[in-house]
Amino acid sequence: MSEQQSAQAPQAGAREALRVFWAFFTVGALAFGGPAATQGLVYNKAVTQLKWISERDFLDLMGVVNLLPGPNAVEMAMHIGRSRAGKLGFIAGGLAFMLPGSVIAAILAAAYMRYGDTPSAEAVLYGVKPVVIAVTAWSAWRLARSVGFTVPRIAVMALALIGYLFGVNETLVLLGLGAVAAVARLLRDRRTPPKGSAVALAGFLPGMPDRMAGFAIGRTGVGLDQLALVFFKAGALMFGGGTVLLAVLRAEVVVEQGWLTEGELLEAITIGQITPGPILTTATFVGYLLAGSAGAVVATVASLIPSFALMTLSRPLIALLRRSPTTKAFLDGVTAAAVGVVAAVTIELAGDAIVDWVTAVEAVIAMAVMLWRPKWALAIVLAGALIGGGAALIW
Repeated sequence: MSEQQSAQAPQAGAREALRVFWAFFTVGALAFGGPAATQGLVYNKAVTQLKWISERDFLDLMGVVNLLPGPNAVEMAMHIGRSRAGKLGFIAGGLAFMLPGSVIAAILAAAYMRYGDTPSAEAVLYGVKPVVIAVTAWSAWRLARSVGFTVPRIAVMALALIGYLFGVNETLVLLGLGAVAAVARLLRDRRTPPKGSAVALAGFLPGMPDRMAGFAIGRTGVGLDQLALVFFKAGALMFGGGTVLLAVLRAEVVVEQGWLTEGELLEAITIGQITPGPILTTATFVGYLLAGSAGAVVATVASLIPSFALMTLSRPLIALLRRSPTTKAFLDGVTAAAVGVVAAVTIELAGDAIVDWVTAVEAVIAMAVMLWRPKWALAIVLAGALIGGGAALIW
């Protein structure tokens, strides 16, 4: 029996699902720095350390999830988990990635309710952020090398980097450059654009937010059903990261329902930024404030349902995009653009993370370690946390 077949058998699948859970639990616990940085951590764990997925498959997957709403790294954990342990692995990968940040967000929400403030994570972040920069920069380099340094691909990466740094929406960057790559392939082959998958995909994805926006939310108290609908909508509309989530939640829980004040929502978004994992941990915090522990669970699960639903289609979607030269060119363009976005986010994060000589030295040493021993990523992140805690005690 092959390894893949063995992983799908009931007992072997359960054991493999536990491995998937632990692998993505540890990644989720260290996932500071936003979606692009987190994708770098997933790459290091799944491709470099565990070799659960090839670089080519990882790049294809990254291209697809960057076009979908929801937390990209969680969606990648779902797909990789399914490839290792079937349905159990699919569920284990997604939930494990969210669990550390959600638990921490719930604890901070309880502290906020009791004391009116949240414990500061600034000391830990001071030490962790430079290490995350090093891991992300290393991952961006490895991904770029995997994509290939041909002139067209370098041009796509550069355009994506420049566009993102100048404030162009991430989804527009990916779709636009993917479409440019597809058109370039058509012109090179001198063919008429097909009426099939590429055109259908290009017409479907930009309109997805409008099609998902029609949920009616009640106006009478904060019930769990209302909470579920609000956060299902937030998860379904989360194109482009935390700023989109902030806009959706502000419209629903502040303006429409009046459940939170502006200040409370900003506090919740801050919790999403300082806790590990995707910014959807904000859902856990808000859910707890509005309906206690049950609200935290409902809001977290509801915000993840769109991602679970969409990722059930990831395999056929990747196969569809790889079916013809035009759609393959589209996905290749999206993938190269995603690498450019990762590089741009690394540059942006570096400005926030490297603030003095200590963090600069830490980032250089971490980068050297990643180039020498990439499997030591977990160790150097933990070392960064210790450095941050020690610096807080000294200074």
